[in-house]
Amino acid sequence: MKLLFISHRLPYPPHKGEKIRALNILKFLAARHTVHLVSLAEEARDLRELAALQPYVRSITVQRVRPRLRRLLSLSALASGESVSSRYFHSQALQRRVDDLIAREGIEAIFCSSSPTGEYVFRSRHAARLRDLPKIMDLIDVDSAKWQAFARQSGIGSAWLYRREARHLAALEQRLGREFDRLLLVSEAERKYLDAASAARTQVVANGVDLEYFAPGKGQPAAGPSAALVFTGVMDYRPNVEGICWFVEQVLPHVQARCPQVTLYIVGHHPSRAVRRLARVPGVVVTGFVPDVRDYLARGVCIAPLWIARGIQNKVLEAMAMGRPIVLTPPALEGIDAEPDRDVRLARNVAEFADMTVQLLEDPQRAATLGAAARKQAELRYAWAEILRGLEDLPSAAAGALREGTSEPRSIVSDGVRPITRVS
Repeated sequence: MKLLFISHRLPYPPHKGEKIRALNILKFLAARHTVHLVSLAEEARDLRELAALQPYVRSITVQRVRPRLRRLLSLSALASGESVSSRYFHSQALQRRVDDLIAREGIEAIFCSSSPTGEYVFRSRHAARLRDLPKIMDLIDVDSAKWQAFARQSGIGSAWLYRREARHLAALEQRLGREFDRLLLVSEAERKYLDAASAARTQVVANGVDLEYFAPGKGQPAAGPSAALVFTGVMDYRPNVEGICWFVEQVLPHVQARCPQVTLYIVGHHPSRAVRRLARVPGVVVTGFVPDVRDYLARGVCIAPLWIARGIQNKVLEAMAMGRPIVLTPPALEGIDAEPDRDVRLARNVAEFADMTVQLLEDPQRAATLGAAARKQAELRYAWAEILRGLEDLPSAAAGALREGTSEPRSIVSDGVRPITRVS
């Protein structure tokens, strides 16, 4: 089947949760279909990584965008009935290339990653024809619920903007539920945020982790303090920023009082101004982008102090796969099949987080036992091959549902693929 895969961000390099997920789904589908990839690229270095995607696709169509300029332009959505996210990720230039590709390649099915990419279907000059093609949308998380959560924890001005975005994204999600044949979600917990009609079309496909890449003994930790804490993530993402600021301000002083030599490594690209300021705190190191996050995960106790979290946290799965002990909050554990006290340590407040962290720093055997259990659970539940088995024949099943009004899967015949790259 000739499949158009539309991703709101180029799924390589896989240094963000959504890109990791898109990449693994892309690879899975490419083994069964002829895939044409369409995406935006926000960083120039992303364009240098296209060779890594070529083995999986017949073509790559990329539109380079400048995030700062896109953010300014997307504010024009405030004067319309459109979400800011949709305006940010929709490019007229890329839309023309999408439409040309649909006409030229005889696309037979569409897979979209993240709700704003649905606009490339709705705004296509081939929209009437596309109504008759099987269409799958990977919502990942229900973004409207995330923006509602932001609104509840923001001041009056910001809350108004967040609530507006939540309303418009909810309307988009409802339209996707009506016009797409299948919606994918990362966890069962996300389904409750959709209206009943959309929820009826959903399928849960959890995130996984590369168990060969993230494995005990992988990574080369540099010489450093024996007592180390590690937090990883994209460091301009609000839940990460607020979570690590809370930890440094509220929890770390209690940890340092009992473990004076501890060093906290904040690892991830695009650290915000608030995160960079944390480097002024004694014992805190802000690394920015690192070529191999495993070198830091291998150093010590991992933490995930998140109070706003959607879906499944890849940072938690990666720590588990590495066999590292991890202390986390309830939102960071949501959607992850891990047993508190056996696989992870679950902290509900400042005192618990500090106590559990110190216990693991002071007792290497306890930390090792926890990490080994976490690795075993990752092997049992989060191998990508097992998780993505639920996508077997998904586009053809959607096509069968369109033809016959059923959801029975149909077998498909794979085409050979030849890598051709087009960069705009």
